[in-house]
Amino acid sequence: MEHRCSVRKQLGFQLLLYKHGVPIQGGTCRNLGLGGLYIETAGRDWHKNEYVEVEIYDGRRHAAMRLPAVVVHFDAAGAGLMFDVVSGAQRRRLRDWLIDAPVAESRRAARRAVA
Repeated sequence: MEHRCSVRKQLGFQLLLYKHGVPIQGGTCRNLGLGGLYIETAGRDWHKNEYVEVEIYDGRRHAAMRLPAVVVHFDAAGAGLMFDVVSGAQRRRLRDWLIDAPVAESRRAARRAVA
């Protein structure tokens, strides 16, 4: 059953995860919404309710914004993260960024849409 509070947009871009202010791992965002995202990572040992920060990059690979998040579910491929405390300014930037972000064009995304 789906419990999201916002619609997700299928994307494919790089993210960086932080824990206690220290970068711990990179990954690929597969979908993003105002409430959270799914990140694909390799070899990460996830824990439910774990707190991390997600750094979202703009198209020029400069840090666009870093958001606190909580792990809500995970599998062998990655994890679903729900944003924790997001300011009004961050929410507006995220909404603007979602409107302008190109949709991922990949076979994997197409296969998921069909399944």
